[in-house]
Amino acid sequence: MAFGWTWAAAQAAGTLVAAGTLWSAAAGAAAPPQPKGQALRDVYGIVNLAPPPVYRAFINARSQVAFEYTGPDNSPHVGFFDGQRVVNAEPAGAGGSLVANLNDRGEVAAHAVLSGVATFMPYRWTPTGGSTLLPDPHPNADTFTNDINNRGQIAGFSQQVDLAARWDGANRLVPLQMPAGYTQSVAYDINESNISAGVAAAPDGNNHTVLWDAAGRLVDLGTFGASASYALLINDRNEVGATAVTTDAAGNQRVRALLWNRRAGAAFVLRPETQSVFAALNERSEAVGRLLPLDATRIRAFYFSRQRGLVNLHRAPFVESSAADINDVGTIVGSMTRADPDGSETELAYRWSNFSPVNLNTRLLDAPAGLVLNQALHISPTGDIVANSNAGLVLLRQGRAGTHAPVLGPVALGEPIRPTVATTLTQTFSDRNPRDTHSATVDWGDGSGPQPAIVDETRGRGSISATHTYPGSGEFTIMVNVTDSTGRTTSTFRLVTVEPPQPFAADDTAVTAAQPKRTLIGPETPAAVRARLEGLLKKP
Repeated sequence: MAFGWTWAAAQAAGTLVAAGTLWSAAAGAAAPPQPKGQALRDVYGIVNLAPPPVYRAFINARSQVAFEYTGPDNSPHVGFFDGQRVVNAEPAGAGGSLVANLNDRGEVAAHAVLSGVATFMPYRWTPTGGSTLLPDPHPNADTFTNDINNRGQIAGFSQQVDLAARWDGANRLVPLQMPAGYTQSVAYDINESNISAGVAAAPDGNNHTVLWDAAGRLVDLGTFGASASYALLINDRNEVGATAVTTDAAGNQRVRALLWNRRAGAAFVLRPETQSVFAALNERSEAVGRLLPLDATRIRAFYFSRQRGLVNLHRAPFVESSAADINDVGTIVGSMTRADPDGSETELAYRWSNFSPVNLNTRLLDAPAGLVLNQALHISPTGDIVANSNAGLVLLRQGRAGTHAPVLGPVALGEPIRPTVATTLTQTFSDRNPRDTHSATVDWGDGSGPQPAIVDETRGRGSISATHTYPGSGEFTIMVNVTDSTGRTTSTFRLVTVEPPQPFAADDTAVTAAQPKRTLIGPETPAAVRARLEGLLKKP
């Protein structure tokens, strides 16, 4: 089975040919069945979804995945894995799109910039109906979606005017109340009762945590005794995951996470000399997130609930950790970062079960050589995980083989790439079917077309290599296709810049790398939420 590729053709066909993996419905990307009566082993099969960089990804109860990735046009796009193949999940002609979330029916809430339009427009995408633009409450402003529930109701806001918005399952815009004196608002999350949680600028001039009920009426929860507050999360128990911002007389700010419900009130994450923010809240009202020292140095992962209080998930000798998600059985995913002997640092994807950390790299089934999982982003109710790796976004299917198609490791290139100088590409792969043989092609993106690559393999594990010389400078998209002897193909791509060496300037000086300033914001935080959080942190 062979596939030609062009970006325009991929968009028109609705199939994301180049986003890491491509299978037809018959190509066997669906996981092989688990034998009846056999318990799931603590291993994960691997499915390639998209090459790096991938910014955000979500997984639902059916282990479908919606994600953002950088396309061959060097713009952000939204992809969707339906269990067998990756497809494009954005309006035709989108110049760029960002994902908000997906529900258990496979509906995606997202926003895109369309041809001839200068602002982000909200849309819904479904596997059967494709993309539907949502009514834009403020066409001259960027309008973002933030969340979608299983009834298809969507929460969001228009950014420049900072007004919250909600859409029902029939794509109708539902007004959200803004009482007199309230000037700005954002709806960040929505639960199955159609209650939205967010923030509004109140008559006292401060940002307050607010809810909108199913009728769109605003309920002001105040600031919880702080200078300002906002809610990012709400579950089906109407437990709210919020953040309170306290500003002292010198203008220094401290951010603290808290849980709130109507019966018990607020429960703060209390730890001396730290700030905190939640990343996820499950239906048992358990939350996970990040602790950040006041000097903004090293992040620590934590768990919090009213029953258990604060649980530190960080472990020595790691220098940093981050918790990204928790499912309804209490399994947590995220990452921990180790200090390497050469002075560098390596981030590794971790899972916490009963608060005990497990390096997910030690639980991979038939992984290609050199594949390293860096961040576990989200976990499904059934335990499948979507993670970032040095080969891009992958789906980890629990206790079973991930796919019958080849699984690709990272692309390695001799860089920097210079004009008229040969460069070599290598890539590892594995296949759960040890009797399969493989062929590969590399399209270097300069008009020379797909070229056969050398394949070296033994019983389902191998590598490919290819060498090419670019005649001149420019930016190119390298496409790699690996096909097994049954016709199943997995594809990936890499954007590269070819340029001559730059002359050394006399005033060039050595630059000492500074310790990066850490942030409470993680890879799953939406751009709109990131802007709001940073704005609150800067606000006196």
